[in-house]
Amino acid sequence: MRAGSTENRSFCHPSQKPIEVMAWCIPSACQSVFDPYMGSGTTGVACARLGKSFIGVEIEPEYFDVACERIQRAYDQADLFSEVRKCN
Repeated sequence: MRAGSTENRSFCHPSQKPIEVMAWCIPSACQSVFDPYMGSGTTGVACARLGKSFIGVEIEPEYFDVACERIQRAYDQADLFSEVRKCN
């Protein structure tokens, strides 16, 4: 569902994309992604969900801070879920 789930519709940036769209754009063979215009970090969140590394650059401090929080939270949740999978 690339339209984006309702839980992911809290917008932090004027041109923010759904996480599902950004995840769809990332090739499965790709191990890491560089986003030179990170905005609110949606691509980084998609990378965290896909288990890929991410490097992002954002010139606006407000959006950079929002992106860092969103991406860190996504990687923390991904780590939590990977730990659960390891136990099974």
